[in-house]
Amino acid sequence: MDIKVLAGNRKADTYLFVAADKDIDELPEALLALLGELRDVLEMDLTEGRQLVRCSGAEVLASIAEVGYYLQMPPAEYTNS
Repeated sequence: MDIKVLAGNRKADTYLFVAADKDIDELPEALLALLGELRDVLEMDLTEGRQLVRCSGAEVLASIAEVGYYLQMPPAEYTNS
């Protein structure tokens, strides 16, 4: 599947994966408000077998099929408390 990766100006290290032909205006308003102004980061052909840095292609594609997008949040910071 051809996908595009977007980043917002409100959340650092947070990326939104959507189908390349997805109309961004169709995404939930709360999600768009959380991310702020979106900018294109990357376009690629993603397959289920492809491993990304924080998840698998299968996870991304399943989420896109189910809800229309995949939201990659930054890793939780380790705290020693």
